[in-house]
Amino acid sequence: MKNKTSKAKFNFVDVFIIGLILALIAAGTYKLFFVNRGLAAQNGNIEFSVLVEKVRQPTVEGYKEGQIVRDVQTNIVLGKVIHNQPSPYKQAVPTLDGRVVLADVPELYNAIVTISSPAIVTDNNITIGNKEIKTGAPIQIKTNTVSSTGIVYGVTVK
Repeated sequence: MKNKTSKAKFNFVDVFIIGLILALIAAGTYKLFFVNRGLAAQNGNIEFSVLVEKVRQPTVEGYKEGQIVRDVQTNIVLGKVIHNQPSPYKQAVPTLDGRVVLADVPELYNAIVTISSPAIVTDNNITIGNKEIKTGAPIQIKTNTVSSTGIVYGVTVK
């Protein structure tokens, strides 16, 4: 009888698996050595205010001074809350005599949350992590207890 010697055959699945492993190693190396360099380039401190409208009292109370604020989608730290200024939410309401007046809406509030953060400040933009901060742009922020969507109300470079 003949002894059959089995030879290892290389097929498409093996090539795919080896390629996938090499791609994962390359992506990890890129993230480790190149992506985090932007954090080292932070050259300034900024304070920016976020206007959060039509929220309830627990949301207003959730933004306490000293709390860390993060971006909702990327979980990047945007900074620390340094001031929270709540005000009653007002809505235009017609009166019986035909005028339109601003009336307080019960149990709804506006809050201007001021956040301090180190940032990359250039002539063209201001960036925190990979999030570009521009006045008037929508932004989603969260703390460990609250998450809300607001508008960047103002930016001050310190």
